[in-house]
Amino acid sequence: MRIFLSYQLYLLQLENYELRRFWLLLFKKGFFYPNQPLRKDIVWTKKAFLILILSLALIVAGGVAIYSLGAIYLFTLLLLSVAFFPIYLTVSTLLLLPAVLIIKKWIINKAKGVISQNVKVIGIAGSYGKTTTKEVIKTILKQRYEVSATPDSVNTPLGIAKWLLDHRDKKTEILIIEMGEHYRGDIAELCTFLPPDLVVITGISEAHLERMGSLREISNTIFEAIDYAKKDATILVNKDDENVMAAYESHLKGRKATSYSSKTVQKSFDTDKLKWNFKIEKFGEFDLRMLGEYSVGTVLAGVLTAEILGLNKGEIAKGISEIEPIPHRLFPIQGKGDVLVIDDSYNSNPKGADEAVKLLSRFKTRRKIYITPGIVETGSENKKIHVQLGKKLASVADKVILVKNSSTPYIERGLEEAGYSKENISTFETANEAHNSLGSILLPNDVILFQNDWGDQYL
Repeated sequence: MRIFLSYQLYLLQLENYELRRFWLLLFKKGFFYPNQPLRKDIVWTKKAFLILILSLALIVAGGVAIYSLGAIYLFTLLLLSVAFFPIYLTVSTLLLLPAVLIIKKWIINKAKGVISQNVKVIGIAGSYGKTTTKEVIKTILKQRYEVSATPDSVNTPLGIAKWLLDHRDKKTEILIIEMGEHYRGDIAELCTFLPPDLVVITGISEAHLERMGSLREISNTIFEAIDYAKKDATILVNKDDENVMAAYESHLKGRKATSYSSKTVQKSFDTDKLKWNFKIEKFGEFDLRMLGEYSVGTVLAGVLTAEILGLNKGEIAKGISEIEPIPHRLFPIQGKGDVLVIDDSYNSNPKGADEAVKLLSRFKTRRKIYITPGIVETGSENKKIHVQLGKKLASVADKVILVKNSSTPYIERGLEEAGYSKENISTFETANEAHNSLGSILLPNDVILFQNDWGDQYL
C-alpha cells in the first residue's frame, strides 16, 4: 500500500500540484502502479509531507466517525480509502491552497527587502536558450561587476524568492534571472516582484504548447517580460528568431529595442577542436568553446549587454575567453575509443532539436548517432513536429535510436518517408535499455548526440 500511495503523491508532485494534470497523468500512467518503470522517486518536501499527513488524517477522521457503526463499515471505509486515495490527495491539496498562497506571498514580500534599489535586474525570457544566455552574460559582466544569477530550474517567483533569501549577497550589483513560463501571467507575476532594467528575449517556439494551446499565447506570455519591465528598461531581442521579430514591436510601448544575430558575423566551426571561430567588429577575433551555432548570437547578446553597462573592450574580450560549455546543453564529453558524446539531454523544444541535428551534420568524418525520446509538450503539433524531425535526421544520422513513447512513432514515420533504412533505426522500451545497448552499437570515432530526457510525467 505504501508503494502506490507514495507513487500517486509522486505524480501529483511531478505535475506541480496541478490537479487537472495530476488526474490525467494518473489514468495514463497507471492508477495504482506505473505501467512502465519510473526514473525517479518522490522528493519529500514539506508540502508533499503535509499533503500526505492531511490525507491520512482525513481517512482516520472518517474512521472515527463511523466506528460506532461496526467493524465491517470501518473495514469498508479503509478499503475505499485505499482505492480512492487520489481523492484524499486532491482534497488535501485544495485545503492547503489558501495557506500555500499566503506563505508564498509572505516569502516573496520578504525577499523583496533583500534586493537593494541600486541592483540592476536583467530578465531573460524565451522558449529556449535562457540558461545559456544567462551564463554567457554573467561570465562577461563579472569582469567588472559583482553578479548573481539564479541557478538552473529556479525561474518562478517563489523559487527565486526562496533562492534570494538563502543566498543573499549584499555585494551584488547585477542580478540575472531566468523568467519561466508555463501559463499566461507567470512572467508578469515575476516582474511585479523583480521588474527588470534590461530584458533579453531569446526566442519563441512550441515549447509548452500543450499547456498554452497556441504559439500566439506562448508569444504573449514571453513578451510579458517587456510589458511589465521598468518604463526605461533596455530591450534586446534575438533577430534570428522569426517569431520574436514578428511580434516584439507591438509590446515595446515607446521603448527602443536592440537586436542581435549570429548571422551578422563571419564564423566557422572546428569539429576537431570543438569550437567556433568568429570575428566581432570593434572587438576582434574569438574562439568559443561551445557547440551550438546559436551560441555565437548569444555571445553578441552578452557583448551588447556589457556595452550598455559600461564594460570596456578589454573586459568584454576577457569575458568571452572565459565562456565554457553549459552542462546538458550540447555539452561535449570525450568517451572511450575516441567516441564523442554530446549531451543535449536538457533540450526539449523544436528549435533546439533543429540545432542539434545541424550540429551533428558538421561531423563529416565520423559516424553519427542520434538518440532521443522526442520533444515534450508539443500539444496539437506533436505529429507534425516529430515527423519533420525524422525527415531532418534522415539526411544526417547514420543511426537513430528511439526511446519508445507517444512521439517516437512519428519520428520513425518521418525517417521512413524520407527513405531512411529501417535497419538503422533501433527502438527501446526505456532509456536505461537504450543506454545499456550502446556498448554493442558504438564504434571508435563515432559521435553520439543525446537529445532530451523525458521525465516520468511524460508518456
